[in-house]
Amino acid sequence: MNDLTTSIVNAVTRVTLLLLSASFLGWALYEDHRPVFVGIVLGLAGGLINVRFLSVKVRQLADLAISQERKRFSFGFVTRLCIAFLIVMIAVKFEQVSLGATIAGLFIPQLLTIPVSIFVSLRNKN
Repeated sequence: MNDLTTSIVNAVTRVTLLLLSASFLGWALYEDHRPVFVGIVLGLAGGLINVRFLSVKVRQLADLAISQERKRFSFGFVTRLCIAFLIVMIAVKFEQVSLGATIAGLFIPQLLTIPVSIFVSLRNKN
């Protein structure tokens, strides 16, 4: 399972980095829509940090379940919420950043995990 989750997170990272590069290209080519592209870049970066952090926490939970140690565990919801809040506050602070695009960008990496995990599991099955 650890190899599967690692490959899913790595695939989501690759797709997100591809979207980041496309957003940078859009920022360079379309001057009228620069606030939207900057917002998407900012949101994608924060969303990718949240995805990577959650994968670390899930891996820690799996290790804790294997060791059968009775200990309290947190998924780091407050930390991930604070990262998203920090990204939104940066978008609010600067007029050159679209708030809507930033919020949408925060959700994109999490939503990418669904089709990417389906694709990775089908690829590993064959």
